[in-house]
Amino acid sequence: MAFAVSIAILCRGIVCSAIAVEARATSSAHKSAVHSKTKKVPANIEALQKKAFACYLQRNYVEATKLFKECFALDPGDVSVNYYLGASALFSNDVKTAEHALCRVVVMSPPNSEFGNLAMKSLKQWRTEFHGIEPYSEVENGKLMRWEKGKGPIKVWISDGLQLPRGCVGPELDVDKCKSLYSMFQRPGFFRQLETVVHYVPQYREIVKSGISDWGWVAAEGIISFEFVDDPTKADVLYFWCPESGSGSVGRTFYPWTRTPNARCIVHIETEYLRKWGSRVPTELRKTSAHEFGHVLGLSQHSSNIDDVMSGQGKTVSYREMTSYSTNSAVTKNDYATLRALYELPAGDTYTTLGR
Repeated sequence: MAFAVSIAILCRGIVCSAIAVEARATSSAHKSAVHSKTKKVPANIEALQKKAFACYLQRNYVEATKLFKECFALDPGDVSVNYYLGASALFSNDVKTAEHALCRVVVMSPPNSEFGNLAMKSLKQWRTEFHGIEPYSEVENGKLMRWEKGKGPIKVWISDGLQLPRGCVGPELDVDKCKSLYSMFQRPGFFRQLETVVHYVPQYREIVKSGISDWGWVAAEGIISFEFVDDPTKADVLYFWCPESGSGSVGRTFYPWTRTPNARCIVHIETEYLRKWGSRVPTELRKTSAHEFGHVLGLSQHSSNIDDVMSGQGKTVSYREMTSYSTNSAVTKNDYATLRALYELPAGDTYTTLGR
């Protein structure tokens, strides 16, 4: 699912794009951002950034791209470095590098932030070159969250209609109760004692699996990998069911507590909302499953585009659509670009697999 292509970009004689104009306007902001860092970064990066930025202002974009790549290798979490890397690469015809860098800026920036807006403006201005991708911010409480790479596949278990114990069903479940469930999952016979949720249909389990599998390309892209397991005690992610999810949602994902023994990611999906969909149940359940697994992978925030699987808004469905079934994946190129960027960036919180 690589959307970037290598093409030539006409710079129209002089650089009059939004990127170049805004870069000059924000050069002082760039400098202050560099000097105000409190995190530990290599001592030589400030001089390297200044040299790269000077090349950018001189329109020596090839050299600027090379230098900003070096800056990125030293400090991948610097938003200004990512932005000017994207801008330099764009004007030196390196569209693939530009796409990756600009997507990272959007993903690592709070909504409506300066660099995030500039990066999105660039992606839209060169819409054809970037195949119309529109990534979205994944910043929550000032940081990014995702699974730690290189720690083995994420193991996923899907229950066949089981709901959690009384007090943890649907809207009763909260983050504190999730923490108490971790030890329960280790008890012999715990899963055999769970009850089957009302309105559950045996085919639902395979449909949920299909929705999760819509993200199967992440392994081939080198982002992260996952696999399905039959033993819930070995699973990093557990899917349960509930009559109603609560809070206006049809599914909820609870991330594992960091630095907590045997922490798991817990997902539940409600059965009540499926009753109204008729023959469209497989399509809607697959979308819900894909949406929740997007959260599982680290996409904690919602997209504002209703066509994205990670949209947090309901989409109006025609009668014809309601009576039809589509086997197409609901995951869009926007979802793809956002997840890819997330795993190219350092995270504030990382989740570690159990390794069982």
